[in-house]
Amino acid sequence: MFYGTAAVSTLLFLLTGVVFDEKPKFPPSQAQAVLQDIPPEDYSYKQSIINLFRNIPFVLLLISYGMMTGAFYSVSTLLNQMIVTHYPGEEVNAGRIGLTLVVAGMLGSIICGLWLDYTKTYK
Repeated sequence: MFYGTAAVSTLLFLLTGVVFDEKPKFPPSQAQAVLQDIPPEDYSYKQSIINLFRNIPFVLLLISYGMMTGAFYSVSTLLNQMIVTHYPGEEVNAGRIGLTLVVAGMLGSIICGLWLDYTKTYK
């Protein structure tokens, strides 16, 4: 089974190297079009990361996303222990609570994305 997966992956890797060009004829975005006019010595990955961490909205997004992800992972990891400690024999309901958390998060992400797209209240 793994030999088959390795063969398909290798074939796709080789096809990617043969079929795709180094870069497209036309830049995919305005930022890439501007970047092509600047000499490579004037920009670097390190400088772009530094600029990113100087951007206050990005830092706030990073902190809030990290807190939300950490809280979700910690609750989902310890959910079974929290439920079974107070309600012995309720493992099935702990699984249902976990499923509800995941489904509610997915629906909330979809609804918030649609709301932000409709109202344009994001930066």
